[in-house]
Formats: sequence, structure tokens, C-alpha cells
Amino acid sequence: MQFGLKVNPSTWKEATRWARIAEENGFDGLWTGDNMRNPRDATIPVHDGPTLISAWAATTTRIRVGLLIANIVFRHPTVLAKQAVTLDHISAGRFDLGIGSGLWATDHAMSGVPMWAPNERADRLAEFVTIVDRLLSGNTDDHEGAYYSYQDAAITPAPQQTPFPMIVAANAPKALAVAAEHAEGWVTFPGAASEEDFYQASKKRLGRLEQLTRDRPLRKILLAYGAISPWSSEDAFAKLVGRYQEIGFDEIVCYTPKSHEREVFDKVVADLEAWR
Repeated sequence: MQFGLKVNPSTWKEATRWARIAEENGFDGLWTGDNMRNPRDATIPVHDGPTLISAWAATTTRIRVGLLIANIVFRHPTVLAKQAVTLDHISAGRFDLGIGSGLWATDHAMSGVPMWAPNERADRLAEFVTIVDRLLSGNTDDHEGAYYSYQDAAITPAPQQTPFPMIVAANAPKALAVAAEHAEGWVTFPGAASEEDFYQASKKRLGRLEQLTRDRPLRKILLAYGAISPWSSEDAFAKLVGRYQEIGFDEIVCYTPKSHEREVFDKVVADLEAWR
């Protein structure tokens, strides 16, 4: 089992502190989100995800850095592909690119993009991911699609990583098919679901992914938040690891602990290798 830490810092001082903690304690990945603002409370500071990743890429040495999850609401796929290549070079090949369709109404509103119907959201994600995959693989042919078009593309310099580690956030059948066809990894999270409902749904999704990918390896990543509370106790962390590893997950990304959870966090990460 691999472990990642997702940090949504309010200051650069906080960002550097958690990056140091993650790297020194043996976390495999250091992640941040990609939102215009906090969707529930606009007074909570939110920084630009790709910019923060570039700073981490330049100031860490071992840990992988990545976006969970780059939001297709904000940008054209050619722009994200260019950002990904730049981040790949800054990090010396330590960058992971997560892509998702973006569900928060506040991100749509602040971007001036109307909310998409579920079918359009799924179709946009499929076309977006296909384009990014194509560009990062070196195919710069012109594209005229239902939602995105471009001509005269170039990806220079080329990415350092081949194939590029792209991760797709997916729960619905069409999005799962996109992850199976184009991604190196799949990420899911509970959202508003209860832990038991999410667990049962995850087993079905993992089974569907196995059917779609056949023998092709695919990273299965759990973003633990909402109904999943890894830092409530050491037993809770142990249960989380065992329960989700058993059904096929091989990577768990946890949010930074709240102040009252820090004691448990410190105990767990003091011997993180033992939990693998």
C-alpha cells in the first residue's frame, strides 16, 4: 500500500511545513486540489493548484507531487497538457496529473461556465482526457471535436515520463471506461455517501475496471475524506488500510489532520512503513 497526503494550505508557510512533514515521514505522494474557491465557505483561503504544485516540485527532492483533481471546467485540454509537461520538468519526472469533470457549482459560477448536465459532463470528460492523453503521447494532429478544437499543436519539450502518469476521477460507467482506456490510475472518493455505501459501490467499480482493463495494470487510489476519517484513531487507520486494500486499492491519499487529530497522525506516520 502506498500513502499520499493531500494539502490545501492557506499560506506558503503552511504549504512548506506539510511538504517537509510528508517527505521526511516517507509519504509517497504530496497532493493538492484545483478549485477557484472553497465551495462551502468563501472566507477559507484557496490557492491555485498548478502554481502550488510547481513550487512544491521545485522545493522537494523525493516525493511525487500531483493534482487531485485538475478541473476541466477551468481550462482547455491543450492548456492542461502544457501545464503538465512544465510541471513534469520542474519536478524532474515526479508529477502525477489527476483529471476530473468538476462538480462544484461555485467553480462553474466563478469561471462563468454554466453547469453541465450529467451526460454533457461525461462526454466532456471523455473528450478532454482523450486529448490530453493524445498530446502527452506525442500526437499533435489537429482536432475538431464536439466540445474542444485545436490546430497547429506542439508539445515541446516532450514530457520526461513515458507513459505519462495520468489519473482519472470516475464513478459513473462512462467515466470508468475513460479511466480504463486512457489513464495510468483511477481515483475515487466518498463525496456525500456514507462509508458503507461508498465501500459497496467501490467494490462494484473495481470489478468493472478489472473487466475493462483486463491484464493492464491500473493504480487504484482512494481519496479518503468525508465519511472516511483516517485520523480519528490508530485503529481507524488500520481498519481503513485493511478494508480497502482487501478489495483492490493500492494507494490511499489522506487529508492533513485537524488539530485534534494531530496526535494520531504523528503516531501513524512515525512508522508509516509498518502500514504498507
